Amino acid sequence: MDTIMVIRNMMKQIIIVTLAMIVLKGSSIKNHSYKNLKQQMNFKNVTSQIDTNEFEKIKIFILKNGDKKTYRNFDNNNPHYKFENCDIFLGSDIGQKNINNDPKISDFSQLTIIDQNSDIRYYELIIVRKGSLNKNKAWIRKGMEENQVYLVDDYNIGLELMAKNLTDYLKGITEEITTTTTVNKE
Repeated sequence: MDTIMVIRNMMKQIIIVTLAMIVLKGSSIKNHSYKNLKQQMNFKNVTSQIDTNEFEKIKIFILKNGDKKTYRNFDNNNPHYKFENCDIFLGSDIGQKNINNDPKISDFSQLTIIDQNSDIRYYELIIVRKGSLNKNKAWIRKGMEENQVYLVDDYNIGLELMAKNLTDYLKGITEEITTTTTVNKE
């Protein structure tokens, strides 16, 4: 009789543990799916603030007038320019496949604005060029469309606030590019 009770108790414990594992695994799958969805959708189209031509103009200016500086562990020697109101770094469109950000190997589809003196320090902009969706390009997320520029919120700061602040950065950047280009022509 004692053996039967011991076996029943063991069976109950096994069933309870198994059910607990199933519930936890289901919860984990839901959280994982939610995180993936959130990560995929954590961007905003800002083409009305900075169209693809402006993005390319800033990129060309940095490549022509900037220097190289590493700002993250992901890659090295990022094209960089120190603007009056921020620093801008470019990231290659094929990510670590161009770990030294060589313009001869690939283009740049990531533009990161950094302001160390602000509450929001990082503004990541992604350009999706025509044909980029069909190629294995870094930074592109599900739901992005070609010929658009996106603001990405990797740190869950709030896209609306970031987009609002982005306007001031872009204004300062555009003014400085215009001034520098005018002075260089003279």
